[in-house]
Amino acid sequence: MTRRHGVLVVSAVNEDGTTEAGFLVDEIVRQSARRMLTAALEAAAEHCTGELA
Repeated sequence: MTRRHGVLVVSAVNEDGTTEAGFLVDEIVRQSARRMLTAALEAAAEHCTGELA
């Protein structure tokens, strides 16, 4: 189970390690990349708005 935007998400993993979206490791990598990009964009936005204030 994971949380996405505050919502609990349940993902079933098949015996061969796949999910509906593909392999579990691929899903984990995608989620991590999304979190890193989100954090970078939020930090850049805060930096830019801080310069304008």
